[in-house]
Amino acid sequence: MRRSLLTLLAGLALVAAACGGSGDEDPPAPGTAATAPTATTTTTATTDGPATTMPPVERPELSFSVADGWTAVPLGAGVKPVVALDSTGSPAVAWLFEQVGDGFVAYAAADNDWNGTAVREGYFYGPIDLAFDPADTPYIAYHDHQADDFDLELGDLTLVFPRDDLWTRDTAGDEGHDGWDSTLVIGSDGVFHAAGVDPAQFGSEVGIEYYQKAGDDWEVTPIGSGPIPYKYNIGLALDGSGSPVLTYYNADDGDLVYATTDGSSWNNETVASEGDVGKYSSLAFQADGPAITFFEQLGSDSGRIVYAMRDGSDWTLETVGDLASFEEGNARRNSSLAFDSQGRPHVAFSDTSGVWYSIREDQGWVTSQIVTAGIPLGQLVSLQLDGSDVAHIAIYEVTDFSPLDGAVAYITNG
Repeated sequence: MRRSLLTLLAGLALVAAACGGSGDEDPPAPGTAATAPTATTTTTATTDGPATTMPPVERPELSFSVADGWTAVPLGAGVKPVVALDSTGSPAVAWLFEQVGDGFVAYAAADNDWNGTAVREGYFYGPIDLAFDPADTPYIAYHDHQADDFDLELGDLTLVFPRDDLWTRDTAGDEGHDGWDSTLVIGSDGVFHAAGVDPAQFGSEVGIEYYQKAGDDWEVTPIGSGPIPYKYNIGLALDGSGSPVLTYYNADDGDLVYATTDGSSWNNETVASEGDVGKYSSLAFQADGPAITFFEQLGSDSGRIVYAMRDGSDWTLETVGDLASFEEGNARRNSSLAFDSQGRPHVAFSDTSGVWYSIREDQGWVTSQIVTAGIPLGQLVSLQLDGSDVAHIAIYEVTDFSPLDGAVAYITNG
């Protein structure tokens, strides 16, 4: 990578900041929410040739420490990682660097001894997502600005995936500068489900869009959220029938919203509304139904992680743990929820000072600190559990704030 060019790009920092590429700023207040989605649009997937072969990424040194029973593996420079498991339970991590003219998406997998490789160069934005299809092909989803100069008419949700040992791009083309806060799920039937934001920061009234690809074409449908700013995340999972379900933060009212579809329209239900609730939600399903973790902000630098569980038509809320070193500007996905083989929820959550791991036992939530920061952490954590209930986690620590840069790590108790 051309990391030596970063100093020459400092003059472009203002352009990058306007699009979230060199450190994040508080978004302006969104407009009035819409009450119904507009019509679904169908776009032909744009698939180009493989990326140029690029050298492996260098592994950074890590300054944080981990608790007994946990190990950490440095993966590479960058930010906003996500972890996923293939059908055998083997983990992989994807991450990116967001700088104008020097950005990249990278990938590393345990079955390749965590030798990371940059798989795409360009001007991108995270958080990103990673999922394996039924054939165990990894797909990375992210927002591609599609130009070095910011353009409101460009920018889409994009996937990259390996083909013949190189990486190919698949773009879900759509009007607007959309695909922010990308999230991706691939069903057991091979259907792609994704979600992203067409942000209010850039004048969009659309907000959250749902993407589906069952063949050659993408279908893109606004879910009726109305104007939504990027940076607060979208939760996405499939329910027991294979239907997509979304969670998101209504920044206008400070509420957590749960969105379901009957295949023709979306219903957006408020889950929690007391206080400033719903940022950075994580959604998962188990036998008893859906559950969500989210951040409730209590002060400028404090808050708590809350667990919401569906009980019939009502939602039950429980506090998982408190955070006292929270920084709004660079926070993303600061909790991650997964269920183990016994149906117990596991939650990993983070602020700048550490990462905590919590399991809901019969007596309540049992929490321990598994990472103690050396330099500030990126307030993003991604968790998956394998079939043996071993935890696989991706985080990053911040090495620079402008442009935002860091050291990505994989953590496990296996």
